[in-house]
Amino acid sequence: MDRAERMTGIVAEGATPRATVPIQATIERVAAQIPGVSVHVGSEPDSWRRAADIVDNPDAVKDLLDEVCQLYQMDNRQVAAAFLVLGYFWHIMAGATACYLLENRVPDLSTGSVALDLRGGVTFLSPHCWALPGDPDAQHPTVTVVANQQELRERLTSQFEEHAAPLFAALRSVAPYGLNGMRANYVDRLASAVIWIAEQVGDLDLARREVPPLVALARPNARTGILEVEHAGRSGVFLNRGGCCLNYRLPGREKCDTCCLRPLEERIALCRAYLEGNGQIH
Repeated sequence: MDRAERMTGIVAEGATPRATVPIQATIERVAAQIPGVSVHVGSEPDSWRRAADIVDNPDAVKDLLDEVCQLYQMDNRQVAAAFLVLGYFWHIMAGATACYLLENRVPDLSTGSVALDLRGGVTFLSPHCWALPGDPDAQHPTVTVVANQQELRERLTSQFEEHAAPLFAALRSVAPYGLNGMRANYVDRLASAVIWIAEQVGDLDLARREVPPLVALARPNARTGILEVEHAGRSGVFLNRGGCCLNYRLPGREKCDTCCLRPLEERIALCRAYLEGNGQIH
């Protein structure tokens, strides 16, 4: 394997395949362990878009808004903008955060290294990642080692921000949706991804441990957090939202069960009903 192959993880045609690069192996294990995470690694599918072609391009963002409106059969551009923030970040956050939570590795999320489709998922195109000193592949040329857990968290959230800042500016220019609303839903999305992954692997302590510091990095003083409820011999960790997705503004729809516009007592009652086995939390 020559130097180019070592650095990219791409083996020249005709060469003998070698072990996959570390982040590729992590993503493959994550996808196998949590089938609901639509994360891929390698080349981008033909119809998908690179984040670099979207985030600071008002025309591209407008196209995504149109896609959201068509998908949900609505013409409310404000609600569509809220849904777009949630949709854009779900696959990126779920995929990257799963790598972080399960294997203490953070993929390269630079906008030129991420391809996505709102319904299809996300593909990480770069072989590079960040990891801790004790990582078994710490010496691999595609791995950058950081000093400690907090620095790894900072690497994760700072890369999300590289998408958020230009995307929100572009979205604000084409839709009647304020930056505070975008920011609140963005942080809610991060916390919801952590909670969902913790539920999928059966380790709610992951959410208890990681939601507070990740939220603090993503938006200091955010109201987003976790809501712990015990009922009928069961305990649950739920999203304590800091923002509203505006779902209730669409005909025939209601506020989410954990909506910050619902009184706390009402949210707790709905969580208790869920713990009794009555329906799902949304």
